[in-house]
Amino acid sequence: MGLSDTPFRFCPHCGARLVPQRVETHTLPGCPACGFLAFRDPKVAAVAIAVDPRGHVLAIRRGIAPGRGEWAFPGGYVDYDEHPEHGARRECREETGCELGPVRLEGVFHVGLAGAGLVVVAYSGRVTAGRPAPTKEAPELGFFAPDGLPPLVFSSHRQALAAWRGAPALAGPG
Repeated sequence: MGLSDTPFRFCPHCGARLVPQRVETHTLPGCPACGFLAFRDPKVAAVAIAVDPRGHVLAIRRGIAPGRGEWAFPGGYVDYDEHPEHGARRECREETGCELGPVRLEGVFHVGLAGAGLVVVAYSGRVTAGRPAPTKEAPELGFFAPDGLPPLVFSSHRQALAAWRGAPALAGPG
């Protein structure tokens, strides 16, 4: 990462101009005055594979970018002060009106984006309360048989689905 890859040109702590500094295998913008290093951290997102009593999976047609108009699982960015599991539950509730019971971690997936990275933490769980209702973020949604899901726009959601399918305990009734 060079100086052109970061929003920082000056140190946010002391105001000195940042200069390239070698740190292990990376070159990072660093402050020669106070030692601040501008690490490029990935964003963290959480995804919910919400399953009804029949074993059908809740999918949403996204009403916002990225992937607007395409199908995905409920999910979004994790807040700085929340556990990814809570983020998955919150996003499911906010986007669909459905609450999840106990959840299981299905996987952690890395997505390389232009100039950034995203870590997606996927959980699955039974819907225990609420009824799916359209929202601004999910104007269309529904439960689908696992083999009848529309194509999912995000590679991390497709990976999460594959991981979930490999664990049949939540795939069917019961």
